[in-house]
Amino acid sequence: MDKRVNFVFLHVGEDIRPYFLVKSIKKFFPRASIYQCTDLTTKAIEGVNNVFRYKGDTSNLMTYRLEVFSKLAINEYAIYLDTDMLIFNHFNLDRYKEFDAVLCERSFNKDNLISIEKNKGIDLYEYEGKTLFDVYPYLACFTIAKSFHFWTECLNILMKLDKKFHYWYGDQEALRIIKVTNILNIGKVSESDYACLPEYVDINTMPYIVHFKNKRRKQMMLEVANKYLT
Repeated sequence: MDKRVNFVFLHVGEDIRPYFLVKSIKKFFPRASIYQCTDLTTKAIEGVNNVFRYKGDTSNLMTYRLEVFSKLAINEYAIYLDTDMLIFNHFNLDRYKEFDAVLCERSFNKDNLISIEKNKGIDLYEYEGKTLFDVYPYLACFTIAKSFHFWTECLNILMKLDKKFHYWYGDQEALRIIKVTNILNIGKVSESDYACLPEYVDINTMPYIVHFKNKRRKQMMLEVANKYLT
């Protein structure tokens, strides 16, 4: 199974975290094919098998993200990850082969009201009074896609939305919309299993992947990676 597992991540700029993500992939999927999607100048991460460079507009990061995954044009199952994640257990994709895509459903802080004030330079006033789960039930940090056509559909959705979402939150907007439209057969996995926040990890029942999201968890990721992957 390892031989046919494809992992894809987007990385633009300077950051050591993708290096540790790749090391964790290779530890549990030693024969996997790892794709780095990036711009024309970012250095290749040590250990990747393929570097796909795309000239698009990285200032609109959400649009760029969906464009590059679509343009990569992988026409077989692939796992798309954020770079602030570490794999801690092997998992098998066979159970998901019936789906066109598998989304990561939010497990934590579901009932928190979404912040409508400017975040990443945009406001979300249209979602006042809504919870995080109401607005963004699916996280873009972990996705399984049967082919690149899933990302093309997501990109088509995003291009019809307010331009502010082209910069941030656009991927989550597209995931919510594509799930409810039923144009594709979409399954789901839980954040607690495939993108668990470190503060919720139970070492007796380790998740498959831990997600060190936000700057405040960056140092923790580096410390954990240095301990378990070196």
